[in-house]
Amino acid sequence: MSKRLFVFSVDAMVTEDVNALRQMPNFQKYLAGGSEFKDGMRTIYPSVTYPAHVSILTGCYAGKHGITSNFDFTTTNKDDNWLWFSDRIQVEDIFSVAKKAGLKTASVSWPVTGCNPNVDYLIDEYWMPLPGDTLASSFRRAGSSDEVIRIMERHTDLLGEGWELGGKKHFMQWPQVDRWIVACTCDILRQFRPEVTFMHTGAFDITRHHHGVFSSYLDECRADLDRYIGQVGDTLSELGVLEDTNFIMVSDHGQRDINRAINLNVKLADAGLIHTDENGTVTDWQAYCFSNAMSSLVYVKDPSDEELVTRVHDELKALQDEGVFGIGRLYTAQEARDEEQLYGGFSFVIESDGYTSFGDRAVRPLVQNFDASDYRFGRATHGYMPDYGPQPVFVAKGPGIRNGVVLGRGRVIDEAPTFAALLGQQMPWADGRVITDILR
Repeated sequence: MSKRLFVFSVDAMVTEDVNALRQMPNFQKYLAGGSEFKDGMRTIYPSVTYPAHVSILTGCYAGKHGITSNFDFTTTNKDDNWLWFSDRIQVEDIFSVAKKAGLKTASVSWPVTGCNPNVDYLIDEYWMPLPGDTLASSFRRAGSSDEVIRIMERHTDLLGEGWELGGKKHFMQWPQVDRWIVACTCDILRQFRPEVTFMHTGAFDITRHHHGVFSSYLDECRADLDRYIGQVGDTLSELGVLEDTNFIMVSDHGQRDINRAINLNVKLADAGLIHTDENGTVTDWQAYCFSNAMSSLVYVKDPSDEELVTRVHDELKALQDEGVFGIGRLYTAQEARDEEQLYGGFSFVIESDGYTSFGDRAVRPLVQNFDASDYRFGRATHGYMPDYGPQPVFVAKGPGIRNGVVLGRGRVIDEAPTFAALLGQQMPWADGRVITDILR
């Protein structure tokens, strides 16, 4: 069985997009005719980018791998608390498996890979977050070697205007940053020839946040994606390794259109469970709703205080019963663990009613304006229960993949064990299992 693997994650891509891609030339050339799940993949809860991408790498649910949000818990500015670095992951990942097998590894713009010791050629999803950052200083901090940084600098002409200012607003401009990601990946393939490569792009996700789940704006995303598939496939062919490479396209979650966003912490503040200063900054709290967009983790400051936990539960249940605050279901910590293997330091999980997203502000307004610069407040978003909405994708072709296999619905947690099997390895700690039906 081949020991080469290329995994391409297209953030927020759904099965309807695959149907639109089928007649495009590069999809036809490099991915058609292999194996796929026509009804998509059941992602993990919460269905947000960082937890889902770690599940793709580890084969584990969020509770076990420890990444339950895009952010570390905070009551202040979330943008200062992105979970960029791999040391927060609590289990081994596919890169560890590959290194133990003696394989060279690469990862480009894959979430939560910062300073991953098992990635030889690394560009984390990171965006020059500190004042005065340069491309070199920023990505060196996130684990990129000097030789990889030189590749990154070679393609800065593909980034949008003003990228040097850094931060998500300036550095992460789509589709420009995706073009940079793909060009860097192809150069890493050419220069270092890693056997295991993971790459992640984001234009589908940001376009859906801006314009809704299905819009004509997705046509450009699909055309760009077909071109990216061609760039990667052509590079593998140029290097003479295409026939030895299992090429797999996946995604992390779908999205759903929303009608409003509500700051539930306003109601907790009304109940005396959160205190703020004149600027709206939280100064003290007994309970706090930490938004994952269409779900929210509810932290209780002292979870051993049974009276406080009961009070918080009763306050949230009353909001749910009123039927106007967007709460579709209130999970206890035990229910979330039992049903979705989601656990951590929180005491409750709030699930949306299907058309509401949640914010974190503790001062009015209660209803948040639409704001596509924040993934929680665009026209569409995610974070909801995995069984709802359009489903993420899995399409695979290569020497280790059977041709013409079309299955119904799979699970994201089964992807990493299947990657490992393609490398002749195992992941016994994974919650998922090998998708044997697609393997030769």
